Amino acid sequence: MLKRSISLCLVLLAGLSLSSPVLAEPGTSAQETGAAAANVAEPITIQRLADLRFGRFASPSTPSTIQITPAGAFTPAGDVVSSTQMAQPANGRGPAQFRVRQAGNRGGTVRIPETITLRSGGNSMDVTGVQGTLTVISGFGRFRVYRLDLGGTLQVRANQAPGSYVGDFDVTVVYN
Repeated sequence: MLKRSISLCLVLLAGLSLSSPVLAEPGTSAQETGAAAANVAEPITIQRLADLRFGRFASPSTPSTIQITPAGAFTPAGDVVSSTQMAQPANGRGPAQFRVRQAGNRGGTVRIPETITLRSGGNSMDVTGVQGTLTVISGFGRFRVYRLDLGGTLQVRANQAPGSYVGDFDVTVVYN
């Protein structure tokens, strides 16, 4: 019985050796074609449509706030209320808006900042309580296009220095 086991092993080893291209007889060959594949996902895209705009107002004598909701509602509070009726810039007041196009098979998570800092020279104001709303504007299923509206509350200090205050912020879409 021991002889049989050794013979089987030798036959199996011999069979493996014959299939190896290193031991092929000269002048014979075999070839097979393989394939490689990749699937590149269509990217999620985001495009800025409008900036977050708090408008023009006079420097208040006491701390004040101006809130712009994602829906565009304007709510001033404090000493700044009396000066919000002055002439406004051409683009007026309103929420920031972005267009987000979903990738074919992929969903995503939109990340917005918690706070935005606006600066003019060495002076600053913060936008707190940043909120966003996603609204489907076209498409269906996994091919939707959304509008992202962002609002927040501008914190205006007493005797805030005059100037044109601006601040950049990031909105990020992360694949799920």
